[in-house]
Amino acid sequence: MASFLKKTMPFKTTIEGTVNGHYFKCTGKGEGNPFEGTQEMKIEVIEGGPLPFAFHILSTSCMYGSKTFIKYVSGIPDYFKQSFPEGFTWERTTTYEDGGFLTAHQDTSLDGDCLVYKVKILGNNFPADGPVMQNKAERWEPATEILYEVDGVLRGQSLMALKCPGGRHLTCHLHSTYRSKKPASALKMPGFHFGDHRIEIMEEVEKGKCYKQYEAAVARYCDAAPSKLGHH
Repeated sequence: MASFLKKTMPFKTTIEGTVNGHYFKCTGKGEGNPFEGTQEMKIEVIEGGPLPFAFHILSTSCMYGSKTFIKYVSGIPDYFKQSFPEGFTWERTTTYEDGGFLTAHQDTSLDGDCLVYKVKILGNNFPADGPVMQNKAERWEPATEILYEVDGVLRGQSLMALKCPGGRHLTCHLHSTYRSKKPASALKMPGFHFGDHRIEIMEEVEKGKCYKQYEAAVARYCDAAPSKLGHH
C-alpha cells in the first residue's frame, strides 16, 4: 500500500545484459517523490564500459521502468503503489524501426525504506551504422503510454521517439506487462488511462560510463477531451 512509501524514497538498481553480444553491468542510486512523480538517479557502468552503444536504450529500463514514481490524478487507482510491500515485476519488448529489438525484465521490491530494482536486458539486431550503435542519439522526446487491464495484470503500450542529429528521430514501439506480486483480488484495478513520461539524461559524467538522469511522470484520464457519454 501507499502507506509503505514516503514522500522521499531512495532506490537502487542493477541492470545487466547484452546488446548486440556486448555484455555490460550497471549499478545506480537515486531518490524521488512517488506522489509527485519525480525522480533523479546516477548510474555507473561497472562492467563492459565504456558502452559501445547509446545509453538511451537502457535509460527506459532505469526510469520508465521505475513505475513507483508516477503522480496519479483524477482518482485513478495506483496499481503500482498498491502492490507494496510485496512489489511487482514487469516484462517489456521494444521494437525499433531500424530493426533493433530489446527485451527487458524488471523486479521491484522494498528493502526497508529503499526500493530495489533488478533488471535483465537482451538487445539484438541494432544496425552497426545506426544511431544506437554509433552512439549518436541526443535525447528521448516526451512520450505517453496507454494502460489497461488484461486478465488481472496491467498492460502498457507506447510509441517513443529518440532524437538524433540532423533533426531526425528513431522511433520504437514498447509493449509492457506489469504484474503485482499481490493477487488481483487484493488490488483495485485502474480503468483505461494514460501515463505521460519525460526522461532526460542530465549529464554524461564520464563518457560511456556514468550518467545522471531525471524523469517526471503523470497518470491521467483523457480530461483534455471530455466525453459526452461520461467516459474517462
